Amino acid sequence: MQKNLVQGGSISLPLSLKAKELGFRELLTTETIALPFDYGCLIVKGSHLRTKREELKKVLRATIAAYDLSIQEPAEAKRAIAKYTRTTDPEILEATYRENVKEYARRIPLVSMTGLASIVDFRAEMTAEVKKLTLEKMFDNSLLQEIQKESSQTK
Repeated sequence: MQKNLVQGGSISLPLSLKAKELGFRELLTTETIALPFDYGCLIVKGSHLRTKREELKKVLRATIAAYDLSIQEPAEAKRAIAKYTRTTDPEILEATYRENVKEYARRIPLVSMTGLASIVDFRAEMTAEVKKLTLEKMFDNSLLQEIQKESSQTK
């Protein structure tokens, strides 16, 4: 874009901050066009879902606990972001935290039919066989639903 070879593109953090510094404008976001997008899910084989349910639930519980900690302790979350992105720039850390924790992440990362459909529709534009997929067979929220049920019973 700087060399004017393309007129626009999809850019994520931290490059989007650099693009703004260079004078590029943000035209739209998944939010402004109301594009449903499931942000962060665990992908496993069906056989693992059947045979390793308790182990997978531990991973999901840890994910939920990490989200809770990130919301309760933003400074701690930003320290973790700094460590794994290898940046100390406060603007990048704040924007990354805001986007990845506050704006898009969900405490219980259930896969939604509309979010999955938008991803499949996008992929189908490039790969015709994607259109043959049956959405209902592509995801299983049962582990998260079990965790939700267990959580509500202990309260």
